[in-house]
Amino acid sequence: MTLHMDRSFRLPESEYFPGAQRKSGIAIHHSVGGTAESTFRWWRADRGHGGRRKRIATAYIIDRDGTVYEVFDPAAWAYQFGLRWPAAQRLRFEQRFVGIEIASEGALTEHDGQLYPVGLIDPAFSKPPTEALECSAPYRGYQWFDRYETAQLEALGRLVDELCTRFAIPRQYPDPPFDYYGDALARFEGVIGHAMVRLDKSDPAPDPRLWETLGDLAAVRPTAVTPPARSRTAAPLTSREIEALFSENARRIDAMDVAAGSLVKALMMELERRRTYLELHEPEPGAHAIGYEVAQGDRESVSRIAKALGFHRITDTELEVRHA
Repeated sequence: MTLHMDRSFRLPESEYFPGAQRKSGIAIHHSVGGTAESTFRWWRADRGHGGRRKRIATAYIIDRDGTVYEVFDPAAWAYQFGLRWPAAQRLRFEQRFVGIEIASEGALTEHDGQLYPVGLIDPAFSKPPTEALECSAPYRGYQWFDRYETAQLEALGRLVDELCTRFAIPRQYPDPPFDYYGDALARFEGVIGHAMVRLDKSDPAPDPRLWETLGDLAAVRPTAVTPPARSRTAAPLTSREIEALFSENARRIDAMDVAAGSLVKALMMELERRRTYLELHEPEPGAHAIGYEVAQGDRESVSRIAKALGFHRITDTELEVRHA
């Protein structure tokens, strides 16, 4: 069956990098909210410092009814991963992947028996558990996800099949598909999910139907890839371990009181400039204090910089903020 492409949402060339690149991979994301149109309008409006265009987008958005929107030529590219890899490695990776965004609310949180998009407890956006995907165990910190529509998965399968044919992309994905692989995928050719290279991401949702559909409609098959090991030896942290540590710390900071978390984040940035890295513990929701251990670097600098930033209490295992 021929896949119909809707090109009514089209980004100007200033919003991506035109010019054909060799493509050897496909990356699947979800939009975290709204529809294809709202995602497209966000990309058009999103600006960096001084009004600079960020050129962050994917070539395709699949709407909830299965409509496939091509917003720029898939042979071109835009930033889609947000990796903390060395610049040359990161650029090569971005350029060779075709990005596909699935319109979805993404991870959901429970409140009084209803589910809501993370950070948005609003009756207008509530969803009963019967209409959501429940994980058997929390995935990247979340138990519930917005369930992809059957029409979206079928459109995704047909689109991946067409792209694999057009660009001669290997019909394979890392197995298991819900693990983190980091830069073990730096040279991987095939289909991946955003969460495979970012520990702080949870897209696509851990829905087995997605990968089953890709197998049925695009003949995409699992292939073994060795995930990175988290070493706890005295050896210096690798770039992969630092990235994984950064992602986990960011998730834990987000669970704190907003102002307190901001001060902890400022401390982490100052320590990173001195090649000192902390591993934060899980805080209580909305907490002003968080436990930690020094993963690498100068332990004495933690107390010195934390005092300069105005922390209320600093011990060898805990940081506390008051009136941030």
